[in-house]
Amino acid sequence: MRLRRRTVLRGSSALAAAMATAPAAPAIAQSSKWPAREISLINPNAPGAATDLTARIIAQALEKRLGATVIVKNVVGGAGALGPTTLAQSAPDGHTLGLVAISTHIAVPNMMKVAYEPWKAFDVLGQVAALRYGVGARADGPIKSIEELIAAGKQKQQTYSSNNVTNVVAMFQLARLTGAKFRWVVFPGGVESVTAAIGGHVDAVIQTVTEMRPQIEAGKLRFLASAAEKRWPYYPEVKTLREMGFNAVSNGPFGYAFPAGVDPAIKERMEKALAEAMAEDDVRKKIDALGIEPVWRNGKDYAALLKSIEGELVPILKETGMAKKPV
Repeated sequence: MRLRRRTVLRGSSALAAAMATAPAAPAIAQSSKWPAREISLINPNAPGAATDLTARIIAQALEKRLGATVIVKNVVGGAGALGPTTLAQSAPDGHTLGLVAISTHIAVPNMMKVAYEPWKAFDVLGQVAALRYGVGARADGPIKSIEELIAAGKQKQQTYSSNNVTNVVAMFQLARLTGAKFRWVVFPGGVESVTAAIGGHVDAVIQTVTEMRPQIEAGKLRFLASAAEKRWPYYPEVKTLREMGFNAVSNGPFGYAFPAGVDPAIKERMEKALAEAMAEDDVRKKIDALGIEPVWRNGKDYAALLKSIEGELVPILKETGMAKKPV
């Protein structure tokens, strides 16, 4: 895989600058001339993150189908708001697409003021994958099962680490179902949250395969349960929380969108290119090798899925005090 140029933007100052910039004037391209130059794929997470690695696989697959260079740009900052803000304010000419997920449509807009309307700012193209979440604890620590974690939480508040509100839904559900007391400790990244667990700084961790599996394989982290819809294929003997009798699950879908207003013919061509890429065995195998489940949903169905999750996640944000205050 050849090296790709990456742009990383950080900090509140960059976010302020992006928010201060008026949305670009519409520049609708004629579909017959598209693509006319390189295409940018905006990812709001740091290089090396699960979504970043997936984006690079998708970018290569799109290049073969579109005949244009697709460059992944890591636009990081603003507590996750800078990436989608940059996407929403990009020219709607079909030369910029970016990641959309629970964070862009639900979590970030409900936690802070953003310069875009999540359900109006994007033309959703489709879902490409779903993160697999799991619950783990330090291998040489006292917690050896989910039942023991729950029992400990009924005796004394237990802490767990993660870096994103999307990840932790299952833990809030588990607390409600069992009466155990858990406190979420937020870390800036997934790797840091796992490191905190194996270092004994928190009692448990809920994170993705990408971050957890290396430490499981190294014998430093005990895998307690899958928090996904299904068992992890690498550890088929470890049950899901639902299989253990707890109706708790963390959903991690992500996909891509154009800024709103792109020529419908271009949108149709890009959605078709994504669908063809996701039908390719090599693409699906590469994504799966990252510990991520390859999933294809078209734009309409993916937007509907995100909307269905909104009703479940917003109450959690309010319960934790993370939701922004009404104006």
